[in-house]
Amino acid sequence: MGVLTVTFLVILVVVDLLMIAGFVFFYLKFKKVFDLPWEEVKESIERAQELVKKLEELQKTSKPLTEGKFKDRSVKEQVFYLSDRGLSPKEIAKQLKISEAEVEVILSSKKLR
Repeated sequence: MGVLTVTFLVILVVVDLLMIAGFVFFYLKFKKVFDLPWEEVKESIERAQELVKKLEELQKTSKPLTEGKFKDRSVKEQVFYLSDRGLSPKEIAKQLKISEAEVEVILSSKKLR
């Protein structure tokens, strides 16, 4: 065996040891991910999906806010009212059947006051 062969074998052993150290390091770093309670996570997702279905059913059966006395208000007042109740501009636009841009303009006029 020549010196070149021995040097090459030593380099291969060092590279192998570095790779093993790297694998051990990443295993220890990501061990938390492997230890997650996956069954609990799956059950939580299923419960969340059931709640979403219930909310969708409630939304179908509930009356829109634009009925009754609320309907007599101007569009501007309706937008302010719905915004104060926490609805997003997209939700307000959908409920009042106006464009989202119009809702945003009305809300920005409120901020200028």
